[in-house]
Amino acid sequence: MEPYRNYISLIIVKRIGLPYRQKERLYLLIIILGDLIAYRGGIINLKIGLIQIVIKGRLVIISFNILLLGKDEAVLGMPLVIRI
Repeated sequence: MEPYRNYISLIIVKRIGLPYRQKERLYLLIIILGDLIAYRGGIINLKIGLIQIVIKGRLVIISFNILLLGKDEAVLGMPLVIRI
């Protein structure tokens, strides 16, 4: 996963009822071993808009790309993790 992007599970997006849409700029996601992710042919093509969330008591406004994440609901990118 690209360490500077945030990802959220499509299951969570649908459960919460967040609106999502097609990305304007699609990209391939390659895992650390050099393989494409096994989701939609490795292409990240869906996203949600900016949302407000509270992390460690701080209000943060971020967007997420949509990806199957297994047991995880969301993955935060390194810039956000460092900022918090």
